Amino acid sequence: MAEYNREAIRIALTEQDNSYSHYLDMETGKVIRINDTDPNDEATREQVFAGYGDRFRYIPGGKPNASDADVQQWLEAEGL
Repeated sequence: MAEYNREAIRIALTEQDNSYSHYLDMETGKVIRINDTDPNDEATREQVFAGYGDRFRYIPGGKPNASDADVQQWLEAEGL
């Protein structure tokens, strides 16, 4: 299991732009940011959806003041 980039998860939790989605890649520990309306991101979207649940986990945004405690809460909710 990879070491997760907690700061990148925190930043993803703060995302306010609804045209972007964030996913944690559990193999690399990195967070992937995808523009949901950009056709150039289609291959990445397909890769994420093919591995969703097993390799990738969705990180919801909308929490502008997310802290490390919020990151920990998200990780625990995901069973990570």
